[in-house]
Amino acid sequence: MKKLIILFFIFCAVLVHAQRTVIDLNGTWQFDRTEKAFPPKKFSRTIPIPGLIHLAIPKIDDYDIWFKKPEATEEKFTHGVYDIDYTPRYSWYKKVIRIDKKHEASELLLRIKKSQYVTQVYINGIDMGTSIDCYTPIEIPITRAIKFEDNNEILIKVGDRFWLPPQAAGSTDKEKEHYLPGIWDDVELIVSGKVQVNNTLFLPDAKKWESTGKSKTEKLLSTTDLWR
Repeated sequence: MKKLIILFFIFCAVLVHAQRTVIDLNGTWQFDRTEKAFPPKKFSRTIPIPGLIHLAIPKIDDYDIWFKKPEATEEKFTHGVYDIDYTPRYSWYKKVIRIDKKHEASELLLRIKKSQYVTQVYINGIDMGTSIDCYTPIEIPITRAIKFEDNNEILIKVGDRFWLPPQAAGSTDKEKEHYLPGIWDDVELIVSGKVQVNNTLFLPDAKKWESTGKSKTEKLLSTTDLWR
């Protein structure tokens, strides 16, 4: 019986995974920065994803400040995270993709595996959500904003460490002066059904020769479901 239960969990995980398509969005994106929380009128740079702001081409305007070397030895015991020598800016990543009509009946999520600090996603000009997570994946449902068989603009805004709210896990290093913001892991488009298995966990007990299986599922709501 226990073996059958384990096989059932494995079967469910495999079945759901088979219904999922992962589209890699890594590569070269358009990039620029602004002092105010509005997107630039024109993008003048490119950047690889994954890629923090120092990888932008051409280089960001204050590149030398971020990577300056002291001319002489400085004695300093600690450095405060709010003691900055630069103007904090918003970093904007932009990419245009075309999504096949065959995915029209599916649910789409944008997954940003890691991004810092405070990440906001816009799809075709529609605000899809914000996350303060810096070291864990962000998954944002974007189906309602997608235009199938047409160009879709993905715009990701990333804030500065200076603006990170205190409840967020952003790390504080007393020996560090600059915290480079940006997207520092893969970006993917997840195409799946309305029900997803988010996590599957097996907890073995060697003494009892037993294993406990746990599976976490999530139902994705479409716009129609929300207004029913």
